[in-house]
Amino acid sequence: MLKKKEIARKVVRLLIRRIPKDKKTLISTGEFLEFLAQLYRKNKTVRNFFVSPFVPKTKKLEALEKIMERFSVPYEEIKEVFEYLIDINAFSLFGEIKRLYDHEVERIMKMSKGFLYLAAEIEKTEEEKIVKTLQKTLGREIEITTEYDPSLIGGFVFKTSGFVLDTSVKRQLDRLLLRGG
Repeated sequence: MLKKKEIARKVVRLLIRRIPKDKKTLISTGEFLEFLAQLYRKNKTVRNFFVSPFVPKTKKLEALEKIMERFSVPYEEIKEVFEYLIDINAFSLFGEIKRLYDHEVERIMKMSKGFLYLAAEIEKTEEEKIVKTLQKTLGREIEITTEYDPSLIGGFVFKTSGFVLDTSVKRQLDRLLLRGG
């Protein structure tokens, strides 16, 4: 029996192989996977619908097709992937599938989505310098979402699905306390 992470990797490889590699389709498929992961996690009725052995496979596929239409996801290309997920009752893996999918899309598009956590607001030119340096370091474009976390004290934390850079004062103080304690 395949382990959960292996199943998620297999599903992502199949999805990537079957969908068109244009930016719009890659992004809409990611949004669809995010929607499914959130829906499955937060809505007990939906979760029960997809895991119930009493709901026919055809009904589950019809529901998925309607959701895919909303997100402009190519149903026919990936129908077999979702049939496989239904057959092995693996809908609980959507969070992991989404995470792995995002990583693959970043690799394909040579672009990363990242979060930049700052202790406080800084001038836009300073933020742009940080982003340019990160792009140069990672060798790809970065789509940044900036958030503020006063507990960082100073510096910043940058996170993508596969990379973390923590230059915060908080982290430096934590390191000093660990060495001294």
